[in-house]
Amino acid sequence: MVWIPQISDLVDRLGAAELADALRDPASATVPVALDDPEAGRISGVGVLAAWLTVQDTWRAERKVDIEEVATTLGEGRAVGEWVVHLEGPEGDRVGLPVAAAVDPASTLPVRIHHSRLPLLGRHVVRRPMVLPDPQAHASGVVGAYKAALDAGDTAAVIAAFAPDGSFRGPTGDAHRHTGTKELTELYDAFFSAGGGIPLKLCTVTEDGTRSAFEYICDRWGDADLPPQPGLAVCARGGDGLIASARVYDDVEAPVE
Repeated sequence: MVWIPQISDLVDRLGAAELADALRDPASATVPVALDDPEAGRISGVGVLAAWLTVQDTWRAERKVDIEEVATTLGEGRAVGEWVVHLEGPEGDRVGLPVAAAVDPASTLPVRIHHSRLPLLGRHVVRRPMVLPDPQAHASGVVGAYKAALDAGDTAAVIAAFAPDGSFRGPTGDAHRHTGTKELTELYDAFFSAGGGIPLKLCTVTEDGTRSAFEYICDRWGDADLPPQPGLAVCARGGDGLIASARVYDDVEAPVE
């Protein structure tokens, strides 16, 4: 599920014009192009990308796709875009699918797309990691405190990082949105009921002063070992400096209800 117009705009904002042009028109590409999509997997090479984009054009028309922009986090040399893709689901009803993309022109895999396949298929799909963990990757301030609390399985510390009216939205969209201290406490208590925290391994961190976007690998949840799989989360700070909203994009099947 490749959203080339929106992703190309992100690349333009980073000043990587050749990569943006290659994404829009693979046949005229002057630089190597590679991306990773939850449904298509790794796509590289002019011919493969061009063929896939043709298939996607048909797929979007059949599903009556409409794309809603959520936010853009523009860091040094990397950008993260977030959207909600509204489309016809498997039962014919309209589905709002949260999608995020990390655009990293200096990487050998410059476009990395993140979303759950649960709303599309009715099940989770394990996906191989796209980038390696980076020991130097650290989120700053309150988002770093939130990440540490998540690792430790400390609900009270997690809640302390959120504004009183802060919210969490899961990978499946508004059906998994929790707002306010009471709902967030119940949510994270449930998350940590599997025997402990969720120690995410950070791969990249992109920050703009308001939002922190981090790609990660999840291979453990409480006492449960999981197949290593990628994800992306964005935390937006409010005027009080606390987390106003946290949004997650992955396909991890939690070992809890």
